[in-house]
Amino acid sequence: MTDFASRLKALTSEPSRDTPADPHRLARVERTGDEMTGQGAAIRATLAAASASIRGIAERADRCAIDRIVIAGCGDSWFAGAAVRHALETMTGLPVEAAQALDFAAYGSSTADARTLAIGISSGGNTPAVMKALQAASARGAFAVGISNTPDSPILTQFDAGLIVHATRKGWPTQSTSATMALITALGAELRTDAGDATMRDAIKAELSRMPDTMDRLCRDLDTQMRGVAERFAASGLMLFAGLGPNFAAAAIGAAKVRELSPIHAYAIPLEEYHHYRSQKAGDPLFLLASDPASAERALDTALVGEAVGGRIVAVLSEAAPDIEARVEEVVRIPPTLPALTALLSVVPLHLFAYHFAKARAALQLGAPQALPSA
Repeated sequence: MTDFASRLKALTSEPSRDTPADPHRLARVERTGDEMTGQGAAIRATLAAASASIRGIAERADRCAIDRIVIAGCGDSWFAGAAVRHALETMTGLPVEAAQALDFAAYGSSTADARTLAIGISSGGNTPAVMKALQAASARGAFAVGISNTPDSPILTQFDAGLIVHATRKGWPTQSTSATMALITALGAELRTDAGDATMRDAIKAELSRMPDTMDRLCRDLDTQMRGVAERFAASGLMLFAGLGPNFAAAAIGAAKVRELSPIHAYAIPLEEYHHYRSQKAGDPLFLLASDPASAERALDTALVGEAVGGRIVAVLSEAAPDIEARVEEVVRIPPTLPALTALLSVVPLHLFAYHFAKARAALQLGAPQALPSA
């Protein structure tokens, strides 16, 4: 007889709960707050320690004549892959897929071969779906690389190569995700392919070297503003996030943090898809991430629709956009950067918001939204 009780216990072993004053969840909220202020340091430490390993992996990948890159992960690890996809495609000229790990293990791995670079991300180092994804790719001859911030873990030792993320994850992931994004970008910058854009590769490398200082400064500069936004939205039982390309990945990370810390319903919507459904209702709060030029026109459309339906919008912008700014409740400024790296900056205000939002809801004794009583 199947022991479903034990199976369920294992599936729900994370101790935090949705009640307003749950001590396990609130303690982890505080740990998340401590960790998110250390993102710059984590990126510096990770890139410094991994430089030799990155060069070695790049040389082996070049010998394999890779023609495709797959980055497999779950949760934030999956979103990290999506966040760096544009950077890797720009630098290498190769198609890059950010794959949900179980989906890739079950289906996508059937197209892997000896010219596939398969990267699996697992913070704990043994996420079953990620391990299955790399095992499936490796079985078809792919060059399999594991990434983790748990030294000597299976994902680092059981495949062709491994890279260590020097970040903590005692709270919900913030610095570990950002450092992973930077690490994969740095690896992509060392891959040499005939189709790559060498000029853009050098520009991305130079901007990446400045990113830790920029993120640290941004975290300090935006903290008070994001606390204020969080306190105004604290009674909301739903948060929406929308973005395009790397900014959609940042939106997914922002929604994940709100779900984990608060805990309420929070969803990320691709910028275009917002307009194919009645996505926002009166009073619904939406973070509109439009910090790169490709987002500008559709972001304006989103602001127009959001204003018309009575939605509440926070726009995250890197350049002046008067037509958007006139239609939103709040504007959050982040420094301009290359579109390939924009997710690293866009996640900073979202991390800050999620932390302060959880604190503000706890002060109001609010937990998960309650279902309406049946008639």
